[in-house]
Amino acid sequence: MKVTTQEKKQFYQIIKDELIYPVYQPIVSLVNGEIVGYEALSRIQLDQCEFNTEKMFHISEALDQVWELEAICRKRSLQCAGQKPLGAKLFLNVDPNVIHDEKFQSGTTVRYLEQYNMKPSDIIFEITERSSIEDCPTFCKTIQHYKKQKFEIAIDDFGNGYAGLARVCAFSPDYLKIDMEVVRNIDSDRVKQSLVESFALFCESEQIKLIAEGIETKEELQKLVEIGVEYGQGYYLQKPDRNMYDLKPEQKLEIRNLHLKHERYKFQPSFFGVVETICHEGQVTFTDQSALEVYERFTKNKDLTEICVIDRKKNVVGYLTKTMVMELFGGRFGFELHAKRNVEEIMRQKFLFVDVHTPIETVSKMALARPVEDIYDAVIITVQGKYRGVVTVKDLLEAAISIQVARATEASPLTGLPGNAAIQEKIEMLLTNELPYSVIYIDMDNFKAYNDAYGFNNGDLMIKSLAKVLENHCGENRFVGHIGGDDFVVITHDWNTEKLYRDICHDFDMTIQSLYSKMDWNRGFIISKDRNGFENQFPITTLSVAAVTNEKHNYESVDAFSKEIAKLKKEAKKVVGNSYISGMK
Repeated sequence: MKVTTQEKKQFYQIIKDELIYPVYQPIVSLVNGEIVGYEALSRIQLDQCEFNTEKMFHISEALDQVWELEAICRKRSLQCAGQKPLGAKLFLNVDPNVIHDEKFQSGTTVRYLEQYNMKPSDIIFEITERSSIEDCPTFCKTIQHYKKQKFEIAIDDFGNGYAGLARVCAFSPDYLKIDMEVVRNIDSDRVKQSLVESFALFCESEQIKLIAEGIETKEELQKLVEIGVEYGQGYYLQKPDRNMYDLKPEQKLEIRNLHLKHERYKFQPSFFGVVETICHEGQVTFTDQSALEVYERFTKNKDLTEICVIDRKKNVVGYLTKTMVMELFGGRFGFELHAKRNVEEIMRQKFLFVDVHTPIETVSKMALARPVEDIYDAVIITVQGKYRGVVTVKDLLEAAISIQVARATEASPLTGLPGNAAIQEKIEMLLTNELPYSVIYIDMDNFKAYNDAYGFNNGDLMIKSLAKVLENHCGENRFVGHIGGDDFVVITHDWNTEKLYRDICHDFDMTIQSLYSKMDWNRGFIISKDRNGFENQFPITTLSVAAVTNEKHNYESVDAFSKEIAKLKKEAKKVVGNSYISGMK
């Protein structure tokens, strides 16, 4: 890059007189609207400067002054960060090629932190790739060095080509920031939506916090909340400012309402129930409390295995286990080294947390997918982002075992599907939780005639055939129950159930052909006795289906719901052949 004489003169004046000032832009929870941190951005304080901030950093590279400029930016950012709310993080931009500079490693940042009454756990080093990394092995080693000191790492511009998955795997970051070009117009771009959905799933599985930066419109915010991105940043939320402001109350309310709206539509039928049912309150502490006090709590209570660390707004900021605290205070010098420290200095900042409405089986899978060293840690339960309690792995296993036993004793012996008690419990849950649902009642036509003509064994085979078809089409996100005899129930979150009806009928017709003689199937009816004992013609078995939804009407009781579905079932049975009647028709 060519630097003019005037640009060089102005650049060195900025360095000499430290003509840099910081502005701060909040990073916001897209669950509850609370501030989780602020990104420190640098601005030039020189009058009539011929270049902007971005070009200033390119000039610093050309003049081999990268560290000198970043040191001033960091110093100014920390000087003015005294207003930072307790628990909020400060994101500091770092060029990857300066992080292993000797002057950077000499402890300058730590001294600044001590000077301005901050700790390494307050800081996130945000890796901003203005140029390619020159020495990746050395860089990764340095990253690990700082992570051991409780500095956390964020990778900026994820998805723009620079910060690819290879970089993520090499750095093991705590945060990923989606590039603003990916966020731009995401509400109208299906490709970008799919991309960010994959980012969200990846980060959830790797316990990485995902931040969408560059949110500029209400529509972009809505789509990001719908996808499930955890944090956001951008002009729509708040512009960078010299002061660290909170969001306005109406902005927080908007985010909370968006989150609640989209959470309602993430319905996942769960036979086991949601994790709130097995959650217990647990013990908590605050970041500024004494580590010695926590040690004494563990010592006095032999049954206490974990303590959650929360801030004054009940946000979970850390986690302590009895094992880790006892190890810190053990040994020859452990007590002396840690007795005067506070909780924030010893707590662990990586932990598994889930919302109270998460199905128990989902939480079990997430808990067991953790690294071996973390697998027995409790799972922290939150409600709208705030601390609610904990669930231990023992709790999860006991819940799974007890409910599996209950299911085995209550299930239909013929099909193995959940029976009446489970179906009623599921319907009661739908009515009280106000989640979108469709309950589909399925009954075979002319089944008694078939059973009488072909015998009980073949009748059982037909019932099993329908059960298998329903399971094949319903998968994990739909509930299938066997009321008894030839009656079944399917519960789904999809209001448009006609396609499901057609697919089930098609496969059922294909499956039962082998259960009829060639002659009966070809002529389309069988000869069997009617209810009065006389021989009569009965058509091939078909399905009568009645569907009840809450798309336009909410049912206040199971009794009202049952009356509606009985009425619809009666209408469906009047139709010859496969029939579908919906409460919305």
